[in-house]
Amino acid sequence: MRCLVCFTVLWFLLCPFPAIAGAWLRQKGETFVSLTAITRHGDPLAAREISLYADHGLGPGLSLGLDLNQRPGSSGHATLFARLPLSRPGARLKFATEAAVGGHHWQGTWHPMYRLTLSAGRGFSTRSGAWGWMAVDLSRERRFGDALPIHKLDATLGLSAPARIRPILQVETAHIAGQPLLWAVIPGLLIDAPNRRTWHIGLERKSAGHQTLGLKIGLWQRF
Repeated sequence: MRCLVCFTVLWFLLCPFPAIAGAWLRQKGETFVSLTAITRHGDPLAAREISLYADHGLGPGLSLGLDLNQRPGSSGHATLFARLPLSRPGARLKFATEAAVGGHHWQGTWHPMYRLTLSAGRGFSTRSGAWGWMAVDLSRERRFGDALPIHKLDATLGLSAPARIRPILQVETAHIAGQPLLWAVIPGLLIDAPNRRTWHIGLERKSAGHQTLGLKIGLWQRF
């Protein structure tokens, strides 16, 4: 599995498609909201998961956002974040950094947390005329109340135009010192709907202490 993750990340960064510059931050005044629900089979502590993500562009150099996550009956977190660009607007390979602060809980007991993230991404077009995007996010997450930090490496590959139904692939990994690598692979579809809405439907294969299979349904809204 580790070889698959490494290969996927390297392919995202080195693929030979012609690059299309894309902004990491939302345009000034633009808002994006994502509501996602996952139902899983194989792990009673993570059988259901609900998340809300939102960000808003304040200008060319700053986006602010909210990240909420809840696994009913077990754990969750709530953070506020700020994202800043690290690359020039016209750069082929985009970089950004993000700082998040908030709290996390385990069965109702809350503790502070913070997360620092470095992101890289680029747009591309295929020979058939489709447009797409690739992203890699490397983060260090410190959850007070837990002994050790969590290091995460996530990658996403998706198509954005011109088809109404498009594939998307997400690979998520997390590592805590002295513990096995945690991972999830989520192939799915993006389905455009009226009023700047997009449905995200995926199948999740996850290893986080238990091998699970899940169904992911999300709704993206742009304002």
